Amino acid sequence: MSIRVTFVCCVIAVSGAFAQLIPGGWTETRPIDPYPMQVVLSLKSDIVSRLNSMYITVNEFQPFLYRERVAVGAVYQVKIRIGYGRYVHVTIYQHFSGTPTEVQDIQTRKTLADPLT
Repeated sequence: MSIRVTFVCCVIAVSGAFAQLIPGGWTETRPIDPYPMQVVLSLKSDIVSRLNSMYITVNEFQPFLYRERVAVGAVYQVKIRIGYGRYVHVTIYQHFSGTPTEVQDIQTRKTLADPLT
């Protein structure tokens, strides 16, 4: 009986510590870290080109919030300020090997208050 109780307590303690690493689960939205920033900036020209093809002018490019999940690589959702109070949400996929990294989706007409979804 005491072994089971100890095991259950350990599982609860470990699962709480690693809740952010569960494959398929999204992390909370937080200020962008250096590595995700590097990933986003490496795709800046692709993102800006796609926005321009939708007739959206990019006057500023400032990624500042993101969340991520693990799914045979990393999937990032990033809130980017593009100028004049306008924001976009960009979904980026990066394979575990580091390549290919690609823009999967761009949601336009977002505000500062819109959650990353």
